[in-house]
Amino acid sequence: MLEELVNTEDIELGLQTNDWEDAIRKSSRRLLEKGAIEQRYVESMIDVVKETGPYFVLGNHIALAHTRPENGATKLGMSFTTLNPPIEFGSENFDPIKLIITFSATDSKAHLLVMSELASILSDEEILEELFRSKTEEAFLSTLINALDE
Repeated sequence: MLEELVNTEDIELGLQTNDWEDAIRKSSRRLLEKGAIEQRYVESMIDVVKETGPYFVLGNHIALAHTRPENGATKLGMSFTTLNPPIEFGSENFDPIKLIITFSATDSKAHLLVMSELASILSDEEILEELFRSKTEEAFLSTLINALDE
């Protein structure tokens, strides 16, 4: 599922940002351009972090930026953005964030398979380090796809 959902156009490496809010806005651009989310989806992600804290910081210097489907998700989508330098999101245990995965789903079930695939990749420290070190979008995508085959 992940293999069909993500291509090199969904990957941005070495994004420079001012702060976590800027990082969310910029990492959302690809999903906005594809029509997977509306601008209000981006604003909702930021508002929820302001209200409840960095709920989508998963660990291992990774944020899975998302919000509820009814806040402007129009189709299943995912993009990957590495940050250079890494950015503080306010997570005591997992800052600074090196990778933002921006994610949209139109309901609570459509994304379960892709999330399962993603979880297996993100739990492997060696794969994560390889993703963080990727110099090209093609290398990043290749690492993701090869990790699914392992």
